[in-house]
Amino acid sequence: MGFKLYADGEFCGLTGRVFKGSTMYDLVIYKGLNEIRCSVCITKDPRAFYYSIFNKKYVINLLKRRALNSCDAYINGTMVISDVGDDSIKVIVKLHNVNIITRNPRVFDRASAAIIEALVWYTKIPYVPCNKIRQILDRERFYLETVRRASRKGIYRHMINDIYARAKELASTRCGSRDKDL
Repeated sequence: MGFKLYADGEFCGLTGRVFKGSTMYDLVIYKGLNEIRCSVCITKDPRAFYYSIFNKKYVINLLKRRALNSCDAYINGTMVISDVGDDSIKVIVKLHNVNIITRNPRVFDRASAAIIEALVWYTKIPYVPCNKIRQILDRERFYLETVRRASRKGIYRHMINDIYARAKELASTRCGSRDKDL
């Protein structure tokens, strides 16, 4: 989940949206939760995003043990439900404390940003009309080429190849196309 800084007259925190189809959305809607204690991992490492989508249990176990070595900091807080919509829930995280792990923050690079964007677009495939799928796959191909040009890291190349293959498979399964590009 991505967050933005939130500030009003009373407090400073984070704000974000939880989308329909996610476990968090289901917990809030079906259990009627108004607030949830949470920890937010602050990182630029695309592996955290990749595993959060394709291997949630792995990430959850690492976060429980504070062993996700790609986190530069943790924010502990309470996520408060601000607004419930048809497709998303707006949340505000009230901060309790911040634990900084990395003294020298790491910087984003093109490959990391492309992997994260590819993951964002991948997660939209189940919710867009089939006539818009080709546009998403075009974006996925663009991110694939960006990572191939911008990085020599094997893990980055593995992740983007996997995301692209999964996007094509999901699009093809969902929309039933015989088109080799879907």
